[in-house]
Amino acid sequence: MIVSMWKKIYSENKAIVWAGVAAIVGIVAVLVKVPDEVTRFTLIMPIFAGFILFSILMTADEELEEETEGQISKTKSSKKSSKK
Repeated sequence: MIVSMWKKIYSENKAIVWAGVAAIVGIVAVLVKVPDEVTRFTLIMPIFAGFILFSILMTADEELEEETEGQISKTKSSKKSSKK
């Protein structure tokens, strides 16, 4: 049950999941490599902001695609009904 839930989440959000993995890897690399706390914060915040921006932009595209697909299917169905 839990595995199927995670598979569904992954299949619907592949780009965001991989962006999250890349952000986590980048953050861990900064934490391991940079000794100064202020520099760590300075380097981690753009990674975090980039992930948030990417997530927002991808979500907007997915919603837009769903809306246009719905409009296309409505147009096709109305053309079919007008031909009959």
